[in-house]
Amino acid sequence: MRTALKKLCQHGVQALRPQKVNDKWRKPAVSGRVAADLRKKAIRSGTYGSFDRETGIGWDPLWDAPIPISLLPSDNSNIIGTDLIGVMGHGQQHQVQTEPQQQQTHQILAASNPGKISSIRPPKDTKRQRTRESRAQKIESLLTTADEKIEEYRLELESKKPPKGIETEFKLAMAKSKNK
Repeated sequence: MRTALKKLCQHGVQALRPQKVNDKWRKPAVSGRVAADLRKKAIRSGTYGSFDRETGIGWDPLWDAPIPISLLPSDNSNIIGTDLIGVMGHGQQHQVQTEPQQQQTHQILAASNPGKISSIRPPKDTKRQRTRESRAQKIESLLTTADEKIEEYRLELESKKPPKGIETEFKLAMAKSKNK
């Protein structure tokens, strides 16, 4: 990710786009997966909307995947608080939000980007982490009857033992002498 940030600082949006050199296409300097990770990191840290070339912190909204014209409404009356900026190549346009930062971040988290990243879901975690609450409830319910079960078990062990007396001690001594 460090190299991706370095390339974004040096080349800006061109690092996210493929380049045609000598009639051959070269892949983008920053892959889509890494760009998506950097974008999500910026949203989570609250730095989405600005990019500092000095520190490499943030994400510029102009770098998001362009919105195809087919996804835009036919009349522009439904687009409130947005400015359409010129064609970004191959018949695609891009929107820049002019709303306050808090609403803008909320829209991003609520699937405002119909491009490649539709929403940011919390991580799935492991099954152990997901079922922790139900396991804790099950343990608490079993602990309510644990004392009674322990007492029953101890009484059962006590009943299995032979009765105390001289007769049982004599039998044990005879059994030990046979083993020698």
